[in-house]
Amino acid sequence: MPAFQQQIDSTQPTPADIKNRRWIYIPYDRYTDRTGPLTAQPPADTGIVIVESTAKALRRPYHKKKLAVLISNMRHFALEQRAKGVSVLYHLSPHSHGQALLELQRKRHLPTLTCMTPAERELRLDLATASQQGLQLQLVEDTTWASTTQDFLNTYGPYQHGKSYVMDRFYRRMREQTGILMQNAKPVGGQFSYDAANRSPYKNEVPIPTPPAFPPDAITREVIALIESTYSHHFGTTENFDLPCTQSDCDLFWRFFLDHLLPNFGRFEDAMRDDHLQLFHSKTSVLLNLGRLLALDLIRDVADRAATEAVPLASAEGFIRQLLGWREFMRHLHEQTDGYRLIADHVPQESRPRPQEPSPNQTPTAAKAYQPTEPSTDPYAGATPSALHASLPLPAVYWGVKSGLHCMDTVVAQVISEGWSHHITRLMVLSNLATLCGFSPRELTDWFWFAYIDAYDWVVEPNVLGMATYADGGLTATKPYVSGAAYINRMSNFCGHCQYDPKKSTGEGSCPFTSLYWTFLERNQSTLSKNFRLQMPYTTLRKKSPAELVQLRTRAQEAIAHLQSFKRPTY
Repeated sequence: MPAFQQQIDSTQPTPADIKNRRWIYIPYDRYTDRTGPLTAQPPADTGIVIVESTAKALRRPYHKKKLAVLISNMRHFALEQRAKGVSVLYHLSPHSHGQALLELQRKRHLPTLTCMTPAERELRLDLATASQQGLQLQLVEDTTWASTTQDFLNTYGPYQHGKSYVMDRFYRRMREQTGILMQNAKPVGGQFSYDAANRSPYKNEVPIPTPPAFPPDAITREVIALIESTYSHHFGTTENFDLPCTQSDCDLFWRFFLDHLLPNFGRFEDAMRDDHLQLFHSKTSVLLNLGRLLALDLIRDVADRAATEAVPLASAEGFIRQLLGWREFMRHLHEQTDGYRLIADHVPQESRPRPQEPSPNQTPTAAKAYQPTEPSTDPYAGATPSALHASLPLPAVYWGVKSGLHCMDTVVAQVISEGWSHHITRLMVLSNLATLCGFSPRELTDWFWFAYIDAYDWVVEPNVLGMATYADGGLTATKPYVSGAAYINRMSNFCGHCQYDPKKSTGEGSCPFTSLYWTFLERNQSTLSKNFRLQMPYTTLRKKSPAELVQLRTRAQEAIAHLQSFKRPTY
């Protein structure tokens, strides 16, 4: 890494730096000096420690572009801080972050380190283990969030099993507390949510601006070379990498969305296209989750545009609801349930063993095949709630093996290429198919975790185990988010380019989504038939003749068998 190493090594901390500065540990997802302990003193009085851990990168077959955008931003952030006068101790280690910090603190005689409380449960556990072994570390509040733990507790109280946690209540409270899109203690426009106005399919009504690209500089090219040599067996590709990796580029990335995409974001928020995969979505989630952009800054920028009527209120509110509502709500729920482990104590477990992850202090030499093993008491192993008793192995289509389902094949190809797709394709294509078929919620969660560039435990676990698969039994959603082919056909152009007919539910050429939908309802009627939001489909199901039900079951079984007939790649 000559380009980066030469620059970062030229100003190694001196003994005087170590003695006279306040030393701050920067987690791998908090690259910001706009809030937190970095803002508490001048750069000349500040030192930061950054660990680039091979053990963490090898923990899962993380998408190559996730590693590229994370490591490149990490290195650029280090150089940005050094240019401001901050003393930078950048450490490459084959060990976990906690073990690396412990060794570094002892070797360099570092004083107690300050760190914003890590967002990821995994890193919190890692640091706690190191602290028990002697690491001197002081955790302070993570001020990159738009809300506090107390905000959540003031809304719902402490977590209780069996209690419903619907996001709308939290979102309303945060709107009232912050004054965002509020006037005279009332929501601007008279409604808290304009979700109903944000459900139009896209049919080329307005042109879609071309997002800016950020070609890799010398440092990013070095990172890509590192990934191809050290993590070549990982998921995805580094080809055509163009994500922002400097603070200035991240800011430019956001301004483009604000100026060019936000005006039409809300209207087409739920639309899906095979020729315009991004549509009007911002793709800022990866930068938010790295700390490069701050949620409250983005929320205020969008609210300002709405105040001047530069963008439709429905677009502004839809974006703000995702950040101030859903994103904050999910991270609190993950924290309050200990990564869904408290939920798993009460929800039926999957019958299939879960993957066992390496110990946090183990130094893997290579990523191993992602295969299930016996259940483990490892605190890093993921929770496995499965309220609908789903346990079938996740099929090869999620690894890019063509299934013949155009929607699935298109979205998975995008994920392999970009490590990203927008929230409706995640929910109503990828997760919809898994839920309808009864594929393991834990395996789907783990797949999202390594396949997406914006995935961390606090966001992926509650979203997939909760909203996407209903594995939590309805803790976060009032019904499973499932559909047959009709929804996909209405909201996308996928079906027009598919070999299957969305208007046929059985027989040759029929789209399997519809038969899978009805058999899903039939299979889970003891659990779901009394759900007030599913009364209409269950009424329709009861009217189907025995002969039609047999045909639907047969078609659904054929579809599942077809998906499971392909060999799944291992990582």
